[in-house]
Amino acid sequence: MKILVLTTKSPFPLYEGRALRTYNLIKQISKNHEIYLFTFVQTPEEMSGVEHMRTFCAHVEAEPLYLGAGKWRILPDLVRELFGTSPLLAVKYRSRTMRKKIRAILATQDIDLVHLDMLHLGDYIDACRGKPVVLVEHNVESVLLRRRVENESNWLRKAYLYYQYLKLLRYEARICRQADHVVAVSEVDADLLRNLSGAKGITAISNGVDTAYFREIGSPRHVNGLVFVGGLNWFPNYDAIRYFCSEVLPRVAAEIPDVTLTVVGKSPDNKKIRDIIGNPRVRLTGLVDDVRPEISEADAYVVPLRIGGGTRLKILDALSMGKAIVSTSVGCEGLDVVHGRDLLVADDPEAFARETVGVLRDRELARRLGEAGRRLVQQKYEWGVIAKELDRVYEDCRARTRRAAVRPIAVGDGPTR
Repeated sequence: MKILVLTTKSPFPLYEGRALRTYNLIKQISKNHEIYLFTFVQTPEEMSGVEHMRTFCAHVEAEPLYLGAGKWRILPDLVRELFGTSPLLAVKYRSRTMRKKIRAILATQDIDLVHLDMLHLGDYIDACRGKPVVLVEHNVESVLLRRRVENESNWLRKAYLYYQYLKLLRYEARICRQADHVVAVSEVDADLLRNLSGAKGITAISNGVDTAYFREIGSPRHVNGLVFVGGLNWFPNYDAIRYFCSEVLPRVAAEIPDVTLTVVGKSPDNKKIRDIIGNPRVRLTGLVDDVRPEISEADAYVVPLRIGGGTRLKILDALSMGKAIVSTSVGCEGLDVVHGRDLLVADDPEAFARETVGVLRDRELARRLGEAGRRLVQQKYEWGVIAKELDRVYEDCRARTRRAAVRPIAVGDGPTR
């Protein structure tokens, strides 16, 4: 097939979970199909990454979004959002230029199917009229925002986020109904989307991992070192680390005085995270070319997420590397993991600290968890296996569209869509 893929950011470089999923699936499906990638680019690094995508995509178009703009760049979109039914999440990605590019490629190429990568691009469904559209939801976005509302303490921000949540709830339901098929990243998310939208064509396709790449690399251990991977520019990660540093880490330190935490990933400006930077037990690496040494050096991997949806790719990387993991229920949501077998799950500060102390002190427990975790991802979460499931969705979606196109019109039938 010729498949048009629309993304909010360039899938390369691989700096976040969304990029990891999109990149690996596009790379896998490009082995059997022609991929026409149309992507927004928001940073100079993404612009450079576009060239890499051309190595296996048939055609790539990049459209700058906020590139080089100042801190107030979003103000026009904030104003536009007030006068429409779409939430800010979607209004940000409205672009006349992108819309023209989409219509041009559909007019000049025999595109078989359109893959919208994230709900944020839902406003482009109408530009793809006549083509089957597969919407990939990396999270149930309304659930993600609701959890953020629940954890927000500032009443003014809470009120605005709640307003956006109500708007997003209706928008997500509508776009899921308009898409020909929706792909969620877990059965939990798929059920949530079915209940929210009433749409029947929803399939769960998990995130995956490259187990040949993510494996123990023999780095020297940092005794009593913990590691977290995730950019603090994404609010759920920022909230997780602030929570861990204020509520969990002091409890662990009371039992293990030399405990430390390494946070791997992009960080926002220093003002926002000054309390984290000021903690002598915490080291922020910023972006790194290869996260494996940092993961390998740690004695345990922590996932203290309180806000989230979908399935966490970073936790799959850690499982693949055989790390002992302590996670909240939200952190491992959607994965086929069992507490005590593959990792340890704790949802309050006392329990999280207790499980962390336990895994740092008991090396046999850490080894056993690590081995079980790696077996699990080898059996269920390889990217090649995941891509075959997506390919089946594509084929089924195209077949249904073709059957609908040739369906005989019976007497009394209205016009076909």
